[in-house]
Amino acid sequence: MLNNRFILILLLALTIFGYATAQETEKETVRYDYSFEFKNGVYTSFYSFRNNSPIPFSRFVSPAYDDDFFKKILKVETISFYDENGTLNEIPRKLIWGYANNGKPNIYWNNKFYLIPYIGTISHFVSTELVTHYVGGTMMYDPMYIPSAQSYTTEELVHYFINMNTGEIISYGSKNLQELIKDDTELHTEYSKLGKRKRIKSIMEYVQKYNRKHPCKAN
Repeated sequence: MLNNRFILILLLALTIFGYATAQETEKETVRYDYSFEFKNGVYTSFYSFRNNSPIPFSRFVSPAYDDDFFKKILKVETISFYDENGTLNEIPRKLIWGYANNGKPNIYWNNKFYLIPYIGTISHFVSTELVTHYVGGTMMYDPMYIPSAQSYTTEELVHYFINMNTGEIISYGSKNLQELIKDDTELHTEYSKLGKRKRIKSIMEYVQKYNRKHPCKAN
């Protein structure tokens, strides 16, 4: 009888321990997506973004955090802040990876900050960039005429992927997506069988499919 009681108590203890461990594991593996609230602060590297460990705004000395902080930080050559040990650090502004404000992450790219609206193992953001287009000169029926190229510049939206496993920023497109999802043989084969136009139209659809199967989890 005593042995039976001991076994029951042991089983109950193991069940409670298993449940608590599962709950703790679930907390430790929260998925990164747009509903995830990132800690506010500045990322000094991709890994500080990936690990959700920014420098809090309150630790900044130069520029000091205020309503114009995000404008001022783009104009300085270096930034200074206190680390968790109270040591003053100074780094070049160009080493900033981005920041999070109101729980939403932004990436520092081409001297500007851009919201990262889609978070997953393959993340996605859009920047505005100056793009130069070249066109041929006017044709002239003269054997001595040498055509000269003309150019014009426009500001355009440019899309990028972020590989959340490596931090690599990759041009948006079907070929690069095929490379990013090649570790999932089934999904890669399915996407590769689509026609060229269909692949282009289905880029974000397959990014979402991949991210659902391979969720990006917080550390």
